[in-house]
Amino acid sequence: MKLYPNLILIACSVLLFSCGGQQEAPQPTAAAPAATPAPAPVVEEKPQTKEERIQEIKLWYSEIQKIGMQNCETKKRVKYEGFDPESEKMPFDQIVKTCKLDASYELIRGDFSGYEWGYQLTIYKKDSKIFFVLITGGGEGNSFEKRFYCDRNENLIELLENEAEGGEEVKGPGKPTQLNPAKPRIQDNIAEYLTDVNFVLSGK
Repeated sequence: MKLYPNLILIACSVLLFSCGGQQEAPQPTAAAPAATPAPAPVVEEKPQTKEERIQEIKLWYSEIQKIGMQNCETKKRVKYEGFDPESEKMPFDQIVKTCKLDASYELIRGDFSGYEWGYQLTIYKKDSKIFFVLITGGGEGNSFEKRFYCDRNENLIELLENEAEGGEEVKGPGKPTQLNPAKPRIQDNIAEYLTDVNFVLSGK
């Protein structure tokens, strides 16, 4: 009868040895996939009202006046004109200045004249886009002024015109003129003036 307790002890020792043997190594876990960066938010350009755009143009115009005309290249060409096709032709200087004012602003100024007429054209650009055009001039005792305001895409949004007679100076910005919807681009609205600019710059 004394053998049974010994057998029981031996059996327990074998069981304990088996339970305390090697343990299974932990299985490696799969690496978590790299997080995909979120796309950058698309910032849409806020639409401007006509009033907001004109105020912005006036601010840029004021900044250009403070900078002054600098870094300019001047070209000149003579144009001959008389009272009528049969009269003697006289020489008139046509002058164009192109100015790179700074990294953003550019300016083109043309002074054109002929027999009893003359005008000055100034084209204002920011980041290579026209935003404002000012034309002043006169002939035969009359004077005029035109102000062209453009949107971000160089489309005309406002044209103010004013005139004076009897040699008087034009006073005030003038009254709005109805725009032609078939000609939204500023280049189309000042095409006749650009012809004079190209006459000087091209030399043809």
